[in-house]
Amino acid sequence: MRMHWTFMIVAALLAAGGCTPGRDDPTPAYTPIPDEQLYAQILAVPGIQSVDIAYVDTLENLYAGKVAIAPDADAQEVLDRAHAILRQGRADADINLVGVQDGRQVRFEDLDVGTRAELEQRYGPQPGDGTPPGD
Repeated sequence: MRMHWTFMIVAALLAAGGCTPGRDDPTPAYTPIPDEQLYAQILAVPGIQSVDIAYVDTLENLYAGKVAIAPDADAQEVLDRAHAILRQGRADADINLVGVQDGRQVRFEDLDVGTRAELEQRYGPQPGDGTPPGD
């Protein structure tokens, strides 16, 4: 009988633990825009030539990939817009996005915006509207 109660207590704790906020696979309080739609929105940003982004959920909750940026585009502005668009997607996803312009990799020079906390500080709470904040 003692084993039965121990099992019941452990089962209850595990069930409660699965429902706690802050876990790696959060349930958003909004309807995320589907990934393919996000990628299409990014491709429509002036200065973006191609998009190669994927959602990675094997070990992380992460959007990762690269965008090809036109040689005459402001790479920082384009990357800022792409990050803001991805914030409309999956809840609390980190973003590891690289731009390629004139054959070289470009990342934000003045902004750290990869982790969830940094993304929220820059773009506000999710889902956002896909518009970078005015600086």
